Amino acid sequence: MFRPSTLFAGSVLAALTMGFALTTPASAQTQSATQTTTQAVSRTANGAGACRQVQVTGDKIAIRDFPFVNGLVVRTVARGTVLTTCGVVAGNGSNSYPSKCGLRGQSWYQVRSGRLTVTGSPYGYVPATCVRVI
Repeated sequence: MFRPSTLFAGSVLAALTMGFALTTPASAQTQSATQTTTQAVSRTANGAGACRQVQVTGDKIAIRDFPFVNGLVVRTVARGTVLTTCGVVAGNGSNSYPSKCGLRGQSWYQVRSGRLTVTGSPYGYVPATCVRVI
């Protein structure tokens, strides 16, 4: 079953994705330079967008559709799985998690999930406390 907050988050992200796809290149650059207030998270660049690998340290963790505790599970992965990430989503109060892999946190890694999400994206999110950078 879908939770109402997940459906709302999905519709907001889908609307944002469609809005960015329909903009001109000049306005897309200005929109990407400024943070919009409708987004629940802010992305932080990690060294000019360089991609890196993370290894799962939790027993079995879920790759979620959105960086929220109640986001839809796209896929589960076992301990030791290596995932590719190109970004960190720095959380705020709305997407913090009380305890994932024994630790509290609010940052999520955006990883290639291996499956398409509800919005059609090949990316998913894992809690930063459940992985380590290789």
